[in-house]
Amino acid sequence: MTQLALFGGDRAVSAPLPSPWPHLSRPARQRIDALLDAASLSDYALGPEMAEFERVVADYHGVPHVLGAASGTAALHMAFHAVGIEPGDEVIVPSYSFHATVAPLFLLSGVPVLCDVDPVTGNIDLADAERRITGRTKAIVVTHMWGHPVDLDGLAALAARHGLRVVEDGSHAHGARYRGKRVGAFSDAAVFSLGARKMVSGGTGGVLLTSSEEVYRRALMVGHCHERAQLVLPPEDCTVGYGANYHLSPLTAVLCTEQYLDLDQRIEVKTAVLDGLSRRLEAIPGLRPPVTAPEVTRGGWYGYKALYDPAELGGLPLDRFVEALQAEGLAVDRPSNRPLHRLNMFTSRALEPGYYRPGTERPLYREGDLPGAEAYYAACLSFPAPYLHKPCDDLLDQYAEGILKVVKNCGSLR
Repeated sequence: MTQLALFGGDRAVSAPLPSPWPHLSRPARQRIDALLDAASLSDYALGPEMAEFERVVADYHGVPHVLGAASGTAALHMAFHAVGIEPGDEVIVPSYSFHATVAPLFLLSGVPVLCDVDPVTGNIDLADAERRITGRTKAIVVTHMWGHPVDLDGLAALAARHGLRVVEDGSHAHGARYRGKRVGAFSDAAVFSLGARKMVSGGTGGVLLTSSEEVYRRALMVGHCHERAQLVLPPEDCTVGYGANYHLSPLTAVLCTEQYLDLDQRIEVKTAVLDGLSRRLEAIPGLRPPVTAPEVTRGGWYGYKALYDPAELGGLPLDRFVEALQAEGLAVDRPSNRPLHRLNMFTSRALEPGYYRPGTERPLYREGDLPGAEAYYAACLSFPAPYLHKPCDDLLDQYAEGILKVVKNCGSLR
């Protein structure tokens, strides 16, 4: 097959993608059916399903306090409130992250201050973050992008130097480890999404982890008032609370409990598949498989992003490269996530007035302000990681053949 499919040749990839994660195990289906038969679809207090879920998560991560939430975004809102973010407080946020990492700060009238990221991993650039700390900085939030833990030793040292609270967004990194310890236990509060195609997914949902009794209680006041909160807090503190009503469904709780029970085994299988993809990409010009630092494991590998180097293919633009790969049958694309500092909420005053105290100026950004984030986004090529959770060597071989075919014929694309 020498002629590119883009120009009428045969496609290189004929093998189908595996079925996407998530799937329901037999025990999970049986438990869901039992809840449906009992019409047990909601839990405002702490029923057996929720109690079991939070206990399983706490044991898995080695933390004393866990709180289910309606979504990862809801868990972040609870976390930011719980660590004490008040109107006008600045919070350092990496520019390359999902917008939900920063959006709850607007609900608290906090001031997000974006910092740059490492153009190789997409994780926070701690040196740039430190340069942006002021006397108004209260906290820093980090995202373990695509399952790769950030430099947690460096983060702890930075936070200690400046007296900052730390929030981990582990939504990409279920089961990931830093120096042998699972992420989620390195911060004042950590959150994980349980939605979409996460390695632990109930369709929607989230969870907050903390070792702090104070953080736990303050988070409870935001999302779990009345029936749930009165199990922990004095009645006068929880009659209404803050009224966000972020409780988790029992259906989600049992689905995610079952998925935590075999999470490490599933991670091992998925890692082997994606390591196999990396080995195939290593020998192909123009693409670099994701780099994983020696002190970490990626855990859930929520996304698999190779980095493209156009110089190795005569300057061929990435969009044209992607077009040719898609024509060959590869399910690849550019990432849907753009750097936050290029979104309207950070380039204009469109979200104001109403979010901030008078006199507290929110920083705005222009193209070029955070070059690491822009370089990372410009080079990223997304592979279909949610489908690559079980062995598929024939498919990966065809992917490698398709990429090599495009590379060998890149001159005709320029």
